[in-house]
Amino acid sequence: MSVAANRYATALIDVLFPDKAEAGLQQLQSFASLLNEQPDGRRFLQNPAMAGGRRNRLLKEVSSALTFDRRVANFINILADRNRLPILEEIIVEYQRLMDKRLGIVRARVTTARILDLGQQQELARKLQQITGRQVRMEVAVDPSLIGGVVAQVGSTIYDGSVLQQLNAFKTRLVGE
Repeated sequence: MSVAANRYATALIDVLFPDKAEAGLQQLQSFASLLNEQPDGRRFLQNPAMAGGRRNRLLKEVSSALTFDRRVANFINILADRNRLPILEEIIVEYQRLMDKRLGIVRARVTTARILDLGQQQELARKLQQITGRQVRMEVAVDPSLIGGVVAQVGSTIYDGSVLQQLNAFKTRLVGE
């Protein structure tokens, strides 16, 4: 994560938190999505040779059409004026991290052997919340090589309840004895 992305994300979260923090994140994500879907628009906005007035008019129209909060629209204008749109994705990641920290939310990377239905995901999130004592936001991935069970990483702590890990531990005990 770049120092610049951290500074920009911190500045925006300081302005928007707590009332508009989540809405600000959604607006940044929708703007990044728009830039990804419209590469010509991205090139136009990121072109330092483009007149600032034209760029600002376009950004004003986009912000108005997408009904952005005035502070988010100003933030995007600042990014464009300072040629910082190329780090927008980094800013979004850092903004979300800062927002989660302020809200007391931890992120968990969960890997399962098979796809979990919504009920199973909610149950797993509840158990992780009991373990950590904090609200958990999960990112779920599937890895059939686990054979069964779940591996959850919360911060730097890994909870490995996979069948693969249990088989490896069993193998180690057998070979070690």
